[in-house]
Amino acid sequence: MNTSNATISICTIQPATVWQEPERTLTRIDQQLAQVCQWHAPDLVLLPEHFNSATDEEGATGQWDAARRFAVDMARRYRINLVAGSVERWDAGAGARVNTALVLDRDGCELGSYQKRQLFGYEIERQVVPGRSPLVAEVEGVRCGVLICADLWFPELVREIAAEIDLLCVPAQTTIRPESEPAYARMLWHTMAMTRAQENVVAVAVSDHAATAEAPFRCGGVASITDPSAQPDMAAIQRVIDDGAP
Repeated sequence: MNTSNATISICTIQPATVWQEPERTLTRIDQQLAQVCQWHAPDLVLLPEHFNSATDEEGATGQWDAARRFAVDMARRYRINLVAGSVERWDAGAGARVNTALVLDRDGCELGSYQKRQLFGYEIERQVVPGRSPLVAEVEGVRCGVLICADLWFPELVREIAAEIDLLCVPAQTTIRPESEPAYARMLWHTMAMTRAQENVVAVAVSDHAATAEAPFRCGGVASITDPSAQPDMAAIQRVIDDGAP
C-alpha cells in the first residue's frame, strides 16, 4: 500500500496520431499540450506508447533521437513532468530494438527509463528485445511506476512494485480489428485498470492513441485515470467521446 502524502494533477494525452509520419504526429501532440496547459498546466502528463508513430531501420537512431528531443522540449516549454510514452529504439549494446519509456522532470531532466517486458505481435515480428527491470521514479514526492501496454495484462508486474508506488503510469497503443468499434476495447481496458488499481491500492493512469488515428490498424482510444476507491461507470466507459481530445 502506498504511504506518500504528496498530491499531483495528472493528464493522459490521447492523440490522433499518423503512422510513420512523426512530424504530423508530434505537431498534434504539441497542439494538445498547448490546449491542456493554456489555463493551468497539470503536474504530470502521460503520452502513449509509440507516441512518435515511427520506427527506425535496424541500427539507426534518428527517430528515437528526434522523439527524445521533442519530449525534453515539451517538458521544458510547458513546465510539466512527463512520462514520454514509449519509443522503439536501437540499443547498440544489446544489438537489438527495445521499447523504451522515459520519465522527465519539468526541466527535461531524466528521472528514469523503462523497457517493456511483455512484447506483443508486431514487436515480436520486429525482434524487439524485452526489458528485465521495473522502474519506480519519484515525481515531486509521488512515487510513479511505469508499465507499457501489454505489461498491464500480467498482474505480477504490478505486484512486484505495488508497495513502492502511489501511481502506475501505463502508456499504451491498443489495436482492434478495423471493423470493430472501440467500445469493447474501452470497457476491457477500463475494467482491467480498475482491477489492477483495486488489487494493489494504487491509482492507474493509461494513455492511448485515439480511435481516429491514421494507421494500418485501428486503436481503441482507452485512455483513463482510475481511482482504486471509485466505482466503475459502465455507461461512461462505453460512451464514445471526442477521440482526438486530451
